[in-house]
Amino acid sequence: MSAKVAGTIMYKTKQGQYDFLVQPQADDSYKMLVTNKDSDQTPLAAVLIALQTQLKINVNELRLINLANINLEGENVSFFVFQWSEHQADFYTEQLRIISEAGFRFAKPSEFTQLLDKLEVTSVPHLN
Repeated sequence: MSAKVAGTIMYKTKQGQYDFLVQPQADDSYKMLVTNKDSDQTPLAAVLIALQTQLKINVNELRLINLANINLEGENVSFFVFQWSEHQADFYTEQLRIISEAGFRFAKPSEFTQLLDKLEVTSVPHLN
């Protein structure tokens, strides 16, 4: 069985607030981007590949700013937090459209905190 890894991206809005990448669910809750790690991949590689393939994000535009461990459905999962490089508004408009078409969006910090409150988060990563 392959291990899971999770990640999010912080996006600085026009108002200067950081929003977080989430996947909306039918019950108005959110999930994180979660993917399976193949045996020949590092956890970081697995989450970057998922961001690149699922959301068409140029991962060279991301900066890793935090690595933690979360308890996701009873499983210890490495959780990566990236920050997007700053760009002109047109760049984000196009990227947000692609992300939306893939079933994801950016949530306000208060909404993201609600998601984190449901998970056991530690600052010590579990490198699976």
